[in-house]
Amino acid sequence: MTFNSEVENIKNLIHKNSIKDLTIWFDDLEDRKKDEIILHDKLRDMDFRKSASKEDIKKYFSNTKILNAFNKDGKSLYLNNQFWFDSEYLKKNSISGLSDIYFNNRIAQIANDSVVLDMACGFGRESIIAAKNNAKLVVGIDLSSRSIEEADQLAKANNVNNAIFTVADCENLFFKDKTFDYVICARMLHHIKFEKVMQEVSRVLKDNGKIICIEALGINPIINIYRQMTPAQRTDWEKSNILTFKHIKIAKKYFYVENMRFWHLLSPLAKFLKYILPLTNFLDKYLLTKIPILNRLSWTFSFELKKK
Repeated sequence: MTFNSEVENIKNLIHKNSIKDLTIWFDDLEDRKKDEIILHDKLRDMDFRKSASKEDIKKYFSNTKILNAFNKDGKSLYLNNQFWFDSEYLKKNSISGLSDIYFNNRIAQIANDSVVLDMACGFGRESIIAAKNNAKLVVGIDLSSRSIEEADQLAKANNVNNAIFTVADCENLFFKDKTFDYVICARMLHHIKFEKVMQEVSRVLKDNGKIICIEALGINPIINIYRQMTPAQRTDWEKSNILTFKHIKIAKKYFYVENMRFWHLLSPLAKFLKYILPLTNFLDKYLLTKIPILNRLSWTFSFELKKK
């Protein structure tokens, strides 16, 4: 299949399966998926963020990873997605900066000449990194129509023309078998039925294709308690399905697990003491997340799944 025909076939399939009436589609969804849409239509709405009251910020955004999120000058990732592409900004201002930078660089490494699916793409930030690093085509899908609108706007702002975003369900992919070279799963696997998605992604991946994953890890009891303290910022399903190694065991039915890394044992403390972030990053990067068993208490882990 030629480059043009492969891309055009995917685009035509997306057009054919585009949702004509979002209201009817929404009404037919399971309640847990409706909860996801209602919440993320709000959380991903940049207009809502810019006009949010102090009460709204406390309710919906108090768990932000961005240390300068609420600065009066508005120059933060919280209000401007363009900062996502600035590694120095992430390192200095995000408690997840080290893993974010690693994951962004990993996407850039695999993107060249690849057909990429970004699952639950949100703002489309990972999609745009893949597109700007010479992917043949990037397809970003999300249940949230507001997320898709924001992703389209961000792609336009970055002069990206090899990425396409559409409302779709990660558990019921309409793509043909063996369509994608890579699938990006960025902080989304705890929002879905895990094994169902593993089956679907295995189907749409080409032979030897990979899933590139970064996810919250649900083992540390202190972090889990904190998650329960911010109920408005997560759905009930999400809170109950943070990944553990039982999910990795399920993934092994369909994939080889590769390149697992652990991130952020101490850096979440910088949420409360901003000035300690350089120190916590240093200790996490060079010591604590390298220690077996202890590293499993990390906040986040990344891994890759190669199709069997």
